Amino acid sequence: MGDGIVEEIKGELLSILDGDSEKLVNNAKKLGRHLSGRLTTSQIRRIFSEVKQMENYDKNRLNLLRPKMAYTAARHKKTVREIVDLQEVLDECIKNTNSEERFKNFGDFFEAILAYHRYYGGKE
Repeated sequence: MGDGIVEEIKGELLSILDGDSEKLVNNAKKLGRHLSGRLTTSQIRRIFSEVKQMENYDKNRLNLLRPKMAYTAARHKKTVREIVDLQEVLDECIKNTNSEERFKNFGDFFEAILAYHRYYGGKE
């Protein structure tokens, strides 16, 4: 189930990063609902807090999140497949974030994913 959602969202990422708020909300809702099954809020917040600590776009610092996410996904993939789905979407976002505007939109998208995850009953 996750692969279809992930591929669908990845196809919309450039529009999201370029500021299409309607696509941002719709795709955050889909992904948040998908992740709410077994992925915990704290697993998402660990990565989210690092993004929020960045006050400005910093490509190097942002790129360093990619191996951290891959490590986390590898550690939990047998028990929580959804973490791999989140990692794939966020990794694609980071690869395509190349400006202050896209960084802001990436942060908004990530925050919306977290909000919908919680709304759909994501565990603490």
